Amino acid sequence: MNVRERWRTSTRFQDLANAGGTFGAGVLLNLVGLTDVWSLPDLFPGLPDGWHSLLLAAGCLAMLGRRRHPMAALGAGTAAFAADLALGGSIAFILVLFDLLFSAGRFASARARTAVTTAVFVLIGTASVVGGLAAEKSRVAVAVVICLQMTSLLFVPLWWAANLRQQHRLGVLDAERAAREAVLAERATMARDLHDVIAAHLATTAMHSGAALAMPPDNDRDRAALQAVRTSSLAALEEMRSMILLLRADDTGPKDPTLPGGLDRLPDLAAAATAGGLRVDVRVRDIPGIPVVVEHTVYGIVREALTNAGKHAPGSEVRVDVRPAGDRVAVTVTNTLTGSGGLDHRALSAGTGLWSIRERAALLGGELTAARDGDLWKVHASLPVHAA
Repeated sequence: MNVRERWRTSTRFQDLANAGGTFGAGVLLNLVGLTDVWSLPDLFPGLPDGWHSLLLAAGCLAMLGRRRHPMAALGAGTAAFAADLALGGSIAFILVLFDLLFSAGRFASARARTAVTTAVFVLIGTASVVGGLAAEKSRVAVAVVICLQMTSLLFVPLWWAANLRQQHRLGVLDAERAAREAVLAERATMARDLHDVIAAHLATTAMHSGAALAMPPDNDRDRAALQAVRTSSLAALEEMRSMILLLRADDTGPKDPTLPGGLDRLPDLAAAATAGGLRVDVRVRDIPGIPVVVEHTVYGIVREALTNAGKHAPGSEVRVDVRPAGDRVAVTVTNTLTGSGGLDHRALSAGTGLWSIRERAALLGGELTAARDGDLWKVHASLPVHAA
């Protein structure tokens, strides 16, 4: 793992690097003489400047606990800062105090943040008033200068931390909203798929039973119709079960529930359509690397096309062809036009089947057409192998 990856993934490494970088920069500032920067009496005259670096090291060590114990780190850093002030102060320690105040505003509890902010305002006001009173001339100007300096040192890091906290909360809320919308959209898609599946099987069941009832009683034919009804009903139950498993899947459930349709299920669709009176020829070429979602869409297109052929052209010849076409999958379903509709009730055709599969193809970045082609009805779809 390189330094950039460790920086992104490890907060401990970030804190170590931050403290080490602050200490290195602070030592350089001390070496160039940026010490004794405050107009305060030196309480310990004669001490070497190396003491500033020792106190700086103590402040940088306090920075290591700024995430887990921000208030303790701020307390330790403030004590070291007071000691540095007693030696005349240094620019380097201002960096440490700024970081610790920022960390308290970023990681401390709400009550602790309120206490720190209150203390900062009291300190700024007190220092401004005392400084103004101590000045012999231009007291107002001195008070304003002190106020501005103290504000930039003590209040700006707290304000910056509050701004980052607000941005973080907004980001979390936006991510939660996007996740909820994605879940709702996925569930709506699953509900639509489940509707299409059940509608197709119910239409098949209704057509089989309707055909049997429309003809004189015949034991063999009636039992064959009952068998077809049973087969379609069981298939509907199985696909409903698969879809419900998908809807109920969570972290404790199945990790990769199987979608209810794929290319390996196309022969089952053909067998069911044949039992309903169609003459179906299925040709499926090998398509390496096809995603499951594309397989499921191909299955839905073929199922809807066979259902429509059974509804509107009973007894027709149907040809199903699924093959690779470059980086796409070509799905073609054609059926002969028999001239006799198989619909004896308006509920058998809701008029949404073709619209549904056309929308599903478009969601994957593909396209679907359905139109008359001479003496045939042709449904053709072109889907990308690597769907968006």
